Amino acid sequence: MEMKALFDSKTPTLFLTRYRFLLHILFWTAMVIYDGLVWGAVDDNYASKFISSFVELPVKIAATYLTLYVLIDKFLIQKKYGTFIILLLTSMTAFGIIMRLIAYYILYPAFYPQGVIDMPLLFLPKILIAIFVMYSMVAIVASFHLIRHYYRHQQSTQLLQQTAEQLEKEKLAAELKLLKSQINPHFLFNTLNNLYALTLNNSSKAPLTVHKLSELMSYMLYDSNQVEVPLDKEIQYIRNYIDLEKIRYGERLDVTMNIYGSTEGILVAPLLILPFVENSFKHGARNQLHNSWIHIDIEVLPDGLVLKVENSKPDFQTENQKASGLGLRNVRKRLDHLYPERYFLQLFDEIDTHLVVLKLIVENQNHTVFTEIPVLS
Repeated sequence: MEMKALFDSKTPTLFLTRYRFLLHILFWTAMVIYDGLVWGAVDDNYASKFISSFVELPVKIAATYLTLYVLIDKFLIQKKYGTFIILLLTSMTAFGIIMRLIAYYILYPAFYPQGVIDMPLLFLPKILIAIFVMYSMVAIVASFHLIRHYYRHQQSTQLLQQTAEQLEKEKLAAELKLLKSQINPHFLFNTLNNLYALTLNNSSKAPLTVHKLSELMSYMLYDSNQVEVPLDKEIQYIRNYIDLEKIRYGERLDVTMNIYGSTEGILVAPLLILPFVENSFKHGARNQLHNSWIHIDIEVLPDGLVLKVENSKPDFQTENQKASGLGLRNVRKRLDHLYPERYFLQLFDEIDTHLVVLKLIVENQNHTVFTEIPVLS
């Protein structure tokens, strides 16, 4: 269906391009016939009018094509308005004089001898009439020429917009795949090492860890390919992620995740919350040896939801660590595309803490009682 629509939209353009020369011949033939019939009906002398129209035809053709393909295409379309006006007035005057010369030396002696005697050669009213008659026709043709330019410009603009939108979608899809690939190697390697240690020690946490890891991988491989997922699934994914990271950091890291309000029926883009949580681990807990903490709050409001991720900061950070801790450009781009003018993202980088606040406008929900999601200890 789309291919057929594309073919149909290009058919008129292809036809005009292929038979352009023939169409021009037909147009000028019609002009000669029109002039002969209309002006011949004035004094019932069709033969002289057809001959006059044919003699004047080269001048009309030259005036028309000069206006279209030189003055309009080279100057008007290029927004050189001053040059266009000067050249247009000059060409109109020149072609008006040429038409007067043809009438005075060729047409009048052949059909109206008295006109040569009564009026001088460069008789201004006759020159102005010739200009008016000729450029009335040129103006009509130029209007269609400009409409054609406008149509082509609109097509090009639309094509560029569609291409840009498609590239943006492909870029976002690639960024999401990159996000998942970035999570997999490093995080999976550490989790498997921790699982191996739990298994060696016959820890009761080993089966639960395997279960959480399988849920996390299932979400990353399947659910994250959807446009939107239930907020409950996203929260469960974050919970599994936190629980598995807690195995790695142990007692030196305190993580709380609180949910305010009912999450039922709320849909969000998959892996939307993860970059903020992962960032808090990467640039907070990972660089802090003792008493590190991460607080995650999700509040559901009648007109949307608010995410707050706050983490402690180590006493010392390199410049690269500071910069990367705030490096959420890809997330912001993704938000621009998925939630245009429907989100608010703000970062607070204090001396000992880092806070991210994200507000999203989603479906209206009733604000309900505070609940808390515990993490694996």
